Amino acid sequence: GTKVIIPYRGLYEYARHLRPTGDLGMIVPMEFDIRNPKQIEECVRYSDAVINLIGRNYETKNFNFDQVHVEGAQRIAEISREAGVSRLIHVSSINARTNAHSDVLVSKAFGEQRVRESFPGANIVRSATMYGYEDELLNNIGKFKHFYMTVNNAQQKLRPVCVSDVAHAIDIIRDNEETIGQTYELYNQKEYSRKDVVDLVQFLIHEKVWQVNVPPKLLRLAAQIADILPFHYTSQHEVDLMSIDDVPTANDPSIQTFADLGIQPHTLELAALQYIRHYRPSQHEEDAMEPKGYKAFRKLPVPVSNKDIVV
Repeated sequence: GTKVIIPYRGLYEYARHLRPTGDLGMIVPMEFDIRNPKQIEECVRYSDAVINLIGRNYETKNFNFDQVHVEGAQRIAEISREAGVSRLIHVSSINARTNAHSDVLVSKAFGEQRVRESFPGANIVRSATMYGYEDELLNNIGKFKHFYMTVNNAQQKLRPVCVSDVAHAIDIIRDNEETIGQTYELYNQKEYSRKDVVDLVQFLIHEKVWQVNVPPKLLRLAAQIADILPFHYTSQHEVDLMSIDDVPTANDPSIQTFADLGIQPHTLELAALQYIRHYRPSQHEEDAMEPKGYKAFRKLPVPVSNKDIVV
């Protein structure tokens, strides 16, 4: 079998729940600090492949964006190369650009450059907004359904992609030597506004989502104040991200997608229910998602069959 090393920081309890996901002794959490080269080397020492999933949408008193997305990514790439790791997969964002209107995305773009320089055969995986269990898209809408704040009338354009599809893509990239050095952008072929996603969630949970539109400058000011508090609630950087559309790179034949990996991504309308069913009122908890209701919400490119319905 495959032994999986899971580096983590903080309390052991944060990673303990992952141990039953593999055979006995095959899932190994290891405490590390991204600033400590020796600990990184211990984590990657005997690995054939390293997947860097480290990222953050807000800064803390311990880490800023450059330390995490740029210096940390470079350090992992350099140590992985020196340790003889054959494959490095660096997960970034589809909106990572050096001229982006977000410090988060700018630092991710520079991080990609440092990874390329330090590990020339590395794969860059740029994902659009992801959804799944404990996500910050569907679950946030369900969690704050009585007071869900948006900016710009929720007209942000999204290309939501299921986290299981991204994981499947990474798995294929890791196992296929022909993918070495390639860059992948993983996104939904259909474009949604955030308002579309809100409408979908309230349709699925059988309850109205009370959307409150807040001026971006006002919400950003409130987030700056909240950022001073000892515990994280939100930050100005997360407010900035609420105004940035998911935009795939255009006219670049070197960029690969799901199609190049032979993956057909999940349809958001059919996959979303399993992640937000628990937000339904109790009387609707066990209701199925009827094909009739689904067709009424959004026309499918292919006919819906009963086997496609997530219940």
